Amino acid sequence: MPGIRIPDGVGRFDLVYVVLYRLRTLTEEEKRKWFVEWARIKAELPKGLEIIVEGFGAFGTAYTGFTVYEGPLEAFREHFETLERKSASFVEKTETIIGTKGFNLPLGGIEEIVRHRPVD
Repeated sequence: MPGIRIPDGVGRFDLVYVVLYRLRTLTEEEKRKWFVEWARIKAELPKGLEIIVEGFGAFGTAYTGFTVYEGPLEAFREHFETLERKSASFVEKTETIIGTKGFNLPLGGIEEIVRHRPVD
């Protein structure tokens, strides 16, 4: 995942991933194909990665929906590669937010993330 920097050792924790996406304008046939492809993508989730929420209509954002995942970083990386490959013709734009479940990182890991995070 280009541009995403996770400190060493964080991969052993379960993380939460919010993937915001904007579908391009689809024809009725493309919509049908997208829903079939999305079902296939979900059926092939790597071991340990779960979809917690599928949000259709990310109101208040420039995105048309979002998916919230939970699991280890390596499983998400594997899934993200599949997702990029299989959804490229349907999805116009994405943004991924990665966070921890609760406050469970060692203090050094949290400091590392904050130090490298762009200013909001």
